[in-house]
Amino acid sequence: MRVLIADDHAVVRQGIRAVLETAEDLEVVGEAGTGEETLQLVEERNPDVLVLDVNMPGTDGLEVTRSLREEGRDCRILILSMHDNPEYVLQALRLGADGYVLKDAGPAELREAVQTVWEGREYMSDRVTHQLSVALRQELEREKKKGRLDALTPREREVMLEVAAGKTSREIAEDFGISPRTVETHRERLMAKLRMGSVADLTRFVVEMGLET
Repeated sequence: MRVLIADDHAVVRQGIRAVLETAEDLEVVGEAGTGEETLQLVEERNPDVLVLDVNMPGTDGLEVTRSLREEGRDCRILILSMHDNPEYVLQALRLGADGYVLKDAGPAELREAVQTVWEGREYMSDRVTHQLSVALRQELEREKKKGRLDALTPREREVMLEVAAGKTSREIAEDFGISPRTVETHRERLMAKLRMGSVADLTRFVVEMGLET
C-alpha cells in the first residue's frame, strides 16, 4: 500500500508516518504541507491512499478532494481532521472522500482507517458517526415540524405569529378585525395541529423554524 500524507504541520506528518510505517506492506511515498504540493505529489507518486488534513494553506483539503475527483484520480482519500462537525463530514463525503478520521484517534484506529479505505470501504470515527446520527435525527424532527406548519391555514399562521409575539387574544382580534372568540378558536386549532402545549412551546417553535414574529 502506497500512502501519501498531507498536513501543514511537519510534526503531525512525522507522527502519522511513524504510526503507519509500523504496519506491514505499507510504504509512505511522500509528505505534503500545502494543497498545491499535495496535488503535485499525487500526480508524481500515484499513491493508493491519501491521508489528507482539511485545514491546509492555500488550497484546503476539501478543494484538494474536489480537484482529485474531477481529474478522475482513483486514490482513496482519508480525511484527517480535528473537526467533527457534521457539515464538514458531509461536505467531504459529497466531494468524494472515502473516510473521515479525527486527529485525536489512536494509532490503531488510524492504521485501521487507512486499511479500510484502501480495501474500498468507507471509514468514519465513532464520534463522527454519532454526530451524523444526531444531525440526521434533528433534520428529521425539523421536517416533521415543517409538515405540521404546512397544515396550518393562512389565518392560523398569522395568529400563531401574533401569539408567539406575546399578544393577547383581544389585541390579535383588534389587529385582524375579528372577535376574540374567533381568535381563541384559531389558537386552539393551531396548537392542536402543531402539538404544542403552551405559549412557551409555540414561541420556541417559531424561533427554531426561523419564522418572523
